Amino acid sequence: MGEIWSRVLRAGAGYGAAGLLWWATIGATRAGIACGDWGCLYPTLALCLIITIGILAAMVPLLHRIGVRPAGRVAARAAVVLLAVRVLAEVLPPSPVQLVVLGRTAAAFTLAGMAGTFLAAAEVPARWRMLGWFGLIAAPSAAFALLVLRRGF
Repeated sequence: MGEIWSRVLRAGAGYGAAGLLWWATIGATRAGIACGDWGCLYPTLALCLIITIGILAAMVPLLHRIGVRPAGRVAARAAVVLLAVRVLAEVLPPSPVQLVVLGRTAAAFTLAGMAGTFLAAAEVPARWRMLGWFGLIAAPSAAFALLVLRRGF
């Protein structure tokens, strides 16, 4: 069971670095396009989506290189976890401090990499993986409920 935790930590470090790269790239993209007009919304969103998909796809060979296998399954599960974490982040108040945003981004990517590795590991008992998936499914629902309670409909 010690090998799984080593892989979880390596994946977390790799995804944390990818989160920093994502933050810097998205920031540069927004600064480069910043026209302040609604006509720029769709091109900006498209570029952000392409960057996100590219970084997440680039994680497969990186995971393989650092010994986190099965890399494809880990990357797919990490992408799902990252999506759930993004929904959960809507509950957090926005921060104008870029260092806080950078920390949240790195933490989200790190958590996604670690959870993706855990959920894809064959050594982990099925009941723990199933519990992880149930938690992952319940978390966005809980975040939505908190948003409704806080802001109302």
